[in-house]
Formats: sequence, C-alpha cells, structure tokens
Amino acid sequence: MKKVTTARAAVLAMCAALVVGSAPVAQAQPVAGEGRLVAAGLPQTGDQLSYVQRGGAVQVYRSGERLADVRVASAAHPEGRGKLVLTVKAHQTFALRFGQFVWADATGDHDAVSPLRKVRIKGGTTESVSIRFDGVENGNVLWAPRRENTVGAWKVSARRIIGLSHLLSPSYVQRDAVVSVYKAGAPVARVTAQSAVHAEGKGALRLEVEVLKKISLRPAAFVWVDEAGERHRVVNARKVTVAPKTTRTLTFGYTDVEAGEVVWSPRVGVVAGAWGVG
Repeated sequence: MKKVTTARAAVLAMCAALVVGSAPVAQAQPVAGEGRLVAAGLPQTGDQLSYVQRGGAVQVYRSGERLADVRVASAAHPEGRGKLVLTVKAHQTFALRFGQFVWADATGDHDAVSPLRKVRIKGGTTESVSIRFDGVENGNVLWAPRRENTVGAWKVSARRIIGLSHLLSPSYVQRDAVVSVYKAGAPVARVTAQSAVHAEGKGALRLEVEVLKKISLRPAAFVWVDEAGERHRVVNARKVTVAPKTTRTLTFGYTDVEAGEVVWSPRVGVVAGAWGVG
C-alpha cells in the first residue's frame, strides 16, 4: 500500500467542507436552465473553472459554459486492488489528471497508481476512464483538482457508489454579471454585481443578493484589485446576513482604488466571481 502525504490535504478539505456546509455562507439564487444568462451589471473577467456535483455526477463549467460531465460509473476493490471507472462526457475538449482523485479509507489516503497520467477527451465525445489504486477498501473517493478544494465526493461500499454532494462546500458558477451558488447540486441563491464606481480614490461596489435560504456574506471576500495589482479590501464592513426568500441590495466601500476588477473569493483557492471595473 502506498500512501502519499500530499493526499491528506484533500481529506482535510473534505473535513472543512463539513464545517462550511453547516455554517451560513454566501450563496445565490437559481439560474433558470443551463443556458447563458444575460444580465445588466459589471462585465465578467477571468476564465475560472467551476464544479457542481449533482448526485453521482459532477458538471464542470468554464466561464459559465458547460465543459464536461464526470460521473463515477463504478468502483471495485477486490483484494485491495482498486479500480475507479469514470464516464466523461466532454461538451468541449476536457482534460483531467489521475492524481486529482484520492481514495480515502480507514487505513489512510491513497493516490492513484499513476498520479501523473493525464487524459484528454475531445469535445463532443464520451469516454470511459479507469484509474487504479493499491491497498484500498471501502471508503470515500474524493476529486480535488486543487488539493485545498474537493469538488466531488462518493462513498464506496463494496460495488455500491453513493454521491456525497451534501458534504461539499457551496459551489459557484458565474455567467456575465451573475454568480449562481449551489449546495448539494441545487441552486440556492444569486449574487449580481450591479455596479462599481470610483472617484478620487473612493470606491463603491453594489451587489444585488437574491436568496432562497438564510445566508451570510463576508465583505472581506470581495477584493478590489486595481490595474497595478494593488489589492484593496472593504472598509469597516461586517458580515451581512440575508433572510430566506428575500432580495437585498448591498453596497461596500473602498479607499485608494482605481480601475481594475473586483474578485469574490469565498474561501481559499476558489474564485466565485470576477468583474471588470472601468
């Protein structure tokens, strides 16, 4: 059995997801359908990837556009020899690396036998991908493209696979000015960056927050980055709680700012939204 210490970070991220999932977090309302949503507001910047797990499948987005669907088709571990089989439907050309997947059981955390192996699936095609592990037993399979954030989780019991999306932290998909937030695969809120103005160094960001469930937003997560790369946080703002089934407009103030962009990072390693400021 080979244990890779770096894999422990994925399990720590999973534990963090349990904590985050039970606390109020910044979340947004449902986006109708899967089509592109056009809204008035600040222009989208950046090219971040987003992941939303629904049941046993993870839908992957790039800049709000559907990139791929990744499903765990089967997972078996006869005599400790693990075989994870994924079905990958690529809407656009999509690549993944075996080392992004960790098999965590009672004996520890296990990386794939060939963690550096990378597969690329051509857009418009569906392929089966098999990943092998050594020394594994019943446990959880975690998908963590970046070790600090788990985007997919499944329970393996003999040959039975159960999606664990309810244990994951909220996920975010940006389309234009709107960021939709999902929990356990369901849309729960919507955050729209309506405007950002600045004059003589003083800036103001205006957000519209539509909520289905009670949520809280951390103003410190919205960072104003000017064209010189200087980062500016909100001035004297406290966490804001929004009641369920309500819409609220929030305004955050900044100092010493100029043209650039506003980046929303709800947790380490995750960019939920990025908007240009003229």
